[in-house]
Amino acid sequence: MTPLRQRLAALFTTSGFRGPVLTLLSGSGIVLVLAYLAQPVLTRLYPPSSFGVSDYFITLLTVLMAFASWRYEDAIMQPESEREAAGLVGLAVGLLTVTVVATALLLPWRTPIAAWLGIPDLAPWLVLVPPTLLVMRISKLAELWLTRARRFRLVSAGTVTQTLTMISGRIGAGAALTTSPGGLIGGFALGHLASALLLGTLVVRQMRRYLRSIFDVSLWRRLARRYRRFALFSTPSSLLNIVLVRLPYLLLPIYFTTDVLGFFGRAFVALAVPLSIIGGAVAQVFFVQAAEAQESGTLSTLTTTVHRRLVMIGLFPALLLLLAGPDLFEFVFGDVWRTAGVYVRYVAPWLFLASVASPLTRLFDVLERQRLDLGASLIMFVLLAAALLGTGPSGDVLLTLGVLGGVGALLRVGHLVLLLRLADVSLGDAVRPYLRYALMAAPGIAITGIAVALNARPLVTTLVAALGGLVYLALLLWRDQLLADRRSQEPPTTEKADAQ
Repeated sequence: MTPLRQRLAALFTTSGFRGPVLTLLSGSGIVLVLAYLAQPVLTRLYPPSSFGVSDYFITLLTVLMAFASWRYEDAIMQPESEREAAGLVGLAVGLLTVTVVATALLLPWRTPIAAWLGIPDLAPWLVLVPPTLLVMRISKLAELWLTRARRFRLVSAGTVTQTLTMISGRIGAGAALTTSPGGLIGGFALGHLASALLLGTLVVRQMRRYLRSIFDVSLWRRLARRYRRFALFSTPSSLLNIVLVRLPYLLLPIYFTTDVLGFFGRAFVALAVPLSIIGGAVAQVFFVQAAEAQESGTLSTLTTTVHRRLVMIGLFPALLLLLAGPDLFEFVFGDVWRTAGVYVRYVAPWLFLASVASPLTRLFDVLERQRLDLGASLIMFVLLAAALLGTGPSGDVLLTLGVLGGVGALLRVGHLVLLLRLADVSLGDAVRPYLRYALMAAPGIAITGIAVALNARPLVTTLVAALGGLVYLALLLWRDQLLADRRSQEPPTTEKADAQ
């Protein structure tokens, strides 16, 4: 094997922490590139109102996903026995079926439901909610089983398949058929169907030997009692956590038009979606590793490393959009979307901190502190809802987003403090990444700031921002090389910290 292939094999190993994350991110990296290449095309095919309806549809599904199977799937990593893990999959599928059927029974009233939600144009597309919910949850269950088996490459392949299919469907519909929300919604559903078929087929082949456990109702009852904390506490806390992030989608239509919702959606996509894709890959591996780290007494070290990496990934783009959002949106998405770049300035700190906190919430499951998770989520939900409901009636969308973003950022700071304390991470280790990576981001942010201050054209500002990103990346690589050289000069120890 050549030195290059040896190095790549070491990077993408299925052991340790960095290797599995990089394996998942290899797929996520492709997804991010494809998603961003598609956005300028989609924003020129579909108007803001179509994005508003589509984003609300996706928000509904995301909320339903939170309780569709009572979160028993989150316990799949816990049992040592493959038989019990397979039983949990069966239990989750059974509960999912009940939820899908219950949702389908509401379809005859879809028109008044859409009017009550404040999105009348959503009514024709609500018929797609039950089947899309089913394939989304099947795909997720398959991902969790493959993650338990450390088949990270297959999980990555499923992510790429989903995104490729979704983008192709959306662009094809927009170019050839319609610019209505149906093209965006149909492409979304088609992407998840492709992922469910691919991953579901792979998992069925692996689980043939456990078919009896999957359909063992007596085993379901025993597992339901054993892991009832997930149903009693993880379900409402997960629902609240999802609503926390998606709350603007649910409440903005009460006070503002679907165009406003569409602009907010593009602001959300620009920062929260790529960070959530990366955070999701980190969370999948962290969930597996944290349970082992808790038993070996290294949970604090693992959490410190994961927290640092999440800050490193998200801080620069958040600062960049905070500074130059309007120019970047105008150049990338088109003139009409400059408003979305204004919106992102108000919510960027909140979305960044949420992307850091979200993967770390797996600590509540690992430490079996679901009740604490529920309490924290409830407090954040009440305060965010109060902020939005209190400012929405003013009719000033910037005031509403400003208050929402400020309150959301403060709440996420408190959330992170709670999570890091649970893992016994010291104050210095918690604060240091923000200071370190802010200093490393400073040169790139400074040159972008000069372009903004000089009222440069959006093209110029975008090019300067890209240069700033390259400077930040170069500084990260330089620091990593310094650390690698320093470790190579140290005497060998019995333990090698893969997390570093």
